Amino acid sequence: MAWDPKLSTYEYSDFSSMVKKEWAVFIDNGQVSNKIRSEILHSWDRSKVFGVDPHKRKIEQIVKESDLVDNQSKNEKLLSIAQPDLKYLADIVSRTETIITISDNNGLLLEMYGDQQILKEGRKIHFMPGAIWNEEVGGTNAVGTVIKSRQPEQIVFSEHFCSGWQDWVCAAAPIIHPLTKELLGVLDISGKWKNVNHHTLGLAISKSHKISKMIGGSFYLSTLESNPFLRTAFDSFDDGVILIDSKKQILQVNQKMETLLQSSQLSSIEEWPELNKIVGYVLFGYNKNVEEEINFSPKNHKFICSVQQVLVDNNILGAAIRLRESKSLTKMNNNISTPLGRNTTTRYTFANMIGSSPSFSKVVKSAYKAAMLDSTLFLSGETGTGKEVFAQAIHQASKRNDKPFIAINCGAIPRDLIESELFGYEAGAFTGAKAKGSPGKFELAHGGTIFLDEIGDMPLTAQIHLLRILEEKMVTRIGSARPIQIDVRVIAATHKNLMAAVRKGEFREDLYFRLRVIQLRLPALRERILDIPYLVQHFIDQLSPQFEISNVNITQETMKCLQQYLWPGNIRELKNVIEQSLFNMEGDTLFPNDLPQELLEVIENPNESEKEKLIDAIIMESGSISKAANRLGISRATMYRKLKQYEIDTETFKENIN
Repeated sequence: MAWDPKLSTYEYSDFSSMVKKEWAVFIDNGQVSNKIRSEILHSWDRSKVFGVDPHKRKIEQIVKESDLVDNQSKNEKLLSIAQPDLKYLADIVSRTETIITISDNNGLLLEMYGDQQILKEGRKIHFMPGAIWNEEVGGTNAVGTVIKSRQPEQIVFSEHFCSGWQDWVCAAAPIIHPLTKELLGVLDISGKWKNVNHHTLGLAISKSHKISKMIGGSFYLSTLESNPFLRTAFDSFDDGVILIDSKKQILQVNQKMETLLQSSQLSSIEEWPELNKIVGYVLFGYNKNVEEEINFSPKNHKFICSVQQVLVDNNILGAAIRLRESKSLTKMNNNISTPLGRNTTTRYTFANMIGSSPSFSKVVKSAYKAAMLDSTLFLSGETGTGKEVFAQAIHQASKRNDKPFIAINCGAIPRDLIESELFGYEAGAFTGAKAKGSPGKFELAHGGTIFLDEIGDMPLTAQIHLLRILEEKMVTRIGSARPIQIDVRVIAATHKNLMAAVRKGEFREDLYFRLRVIQLRLPALRERILDIPYLVQHFIDQLSPQFEISNVNITQETMKCLQQYLWPGNIRELKNVIEQSLFNMEGDTLFPNDLPQELLEVIENPNESEKEKLIDAIIMESGSISKAANRLGISRATMYRKLKQYEIDTETFKENIN
């Protein structure tokens, strides 16, 4: 019987008995079984190496009362931030015979809250403040195993290495400092065997994540207050500056702002509607920065207001607000900002990349290496894999980061306008041309980077001109014979198979090879399943405020569904699914039935869905099995095995395609 958080009480008993038998075999002769979760087996192995007595009935290592007080003092910030949440959480679970603990990064239990009877039960095994519960002392247990893995863990019944606590169920999650990545401590929720609840792990994860974010916000404030150099710089600004947290509470104002407001007793920005509105856009993740003219201050003067997100690990900790007096605001719309091409301040850097799966880590490492070069770069990957995110991050990490980054979607521009958009034109070059002519995007990107998205949709006539630019580093406006020297790095991207387009005569072969100086293939989301939980949490944090929901929990079953789905729309589709699911959700927990119905239907019929994807891939690759396998992110051998499994006749497809 496999572990399932929704097992009934009787099934739990059967599960525990099965694990107990496997545990006994492991203790006696070290044999392992595939019936036991791999993370548990790894922990059992470590426990055995540490020399932990598997038959111990209680923890022996308990620090003196004075040492406990000292350690509580050392972790004062962690405890002061965590305690209100833990006490509130303890009240919620007070009738579930559950206790909540917080430990330091060595497994020393610092504080404990919860049901009095279970607290007494815990003392019998020395599960109490002052006891050390790392793996070296207590073997496999939620607190100790989280310290080793730095990942949320749920340890159930006989999965514990020591028999003394094999009638306990424990769910724990790490508290990570958002800036230093240091493990600060572990939040644990534990109870006796009859009180298993499959929401427990999600609750622990949610609370630990919240505590980590609050610690990050506190870090900013305390650093500013304690550092006289930063404080002096902060107060020396000619503009008014306000720092706020993610709840719009004011953390700090500088002297100029106090003067403008004629007050230093400020708590929230919500009393200023115009400011509150644009801050909302930033905190809810719609924009990372906003600049607008607003009416502000007791005298209702006009100010240019700039609001910038404060981000750590893609978590919005708050915002920095800058106000400067203005008679009028010159709008930023003159900065070449159109649906077709835009001169942007890049929003993304490598610090914004979410994921640590092997395939994703490899391409991020390669992208960072590519940023150090000036060569033409070609990004390939399915729609929604984040090609522009990578392009912006590469530009931001390059020596060109103080110069323009201009992105243009070649597929969104009418074919008769693309050359004038890209290369510019002289006065009178064609009917409707501006009287003074217009520079093209390549000229505007001088010194910086131009990102040509969906390059496969560029017309052949424009391809000829682009090839000349790449070879000669010069651009000639339409209607002019005078070449203009430019210094631009080109990053091109497409989701199409350009080699197939070359064979069909839709894309120039010489341009194809000129673009592919350095190529990076971005992995599809189905190739980086391990990253899905992190992306899901990121989108929940980003999107939940608009639904006025906080501390969203997600069940293991829901996460399993999200990891089973193949995500043809990749990260963009995942974000949309999370937004729809938050809309569907009632309460603060995301269940499988909150997911879009079409996603659930695909998961319920995986064979049919997979067969359709195989067929689609073969058709899209003109019958090439190797290329279809590459498109799906699987090996050629796996592709043939699946074709045989689903009885797909590839010859039929080739005939139909031809």
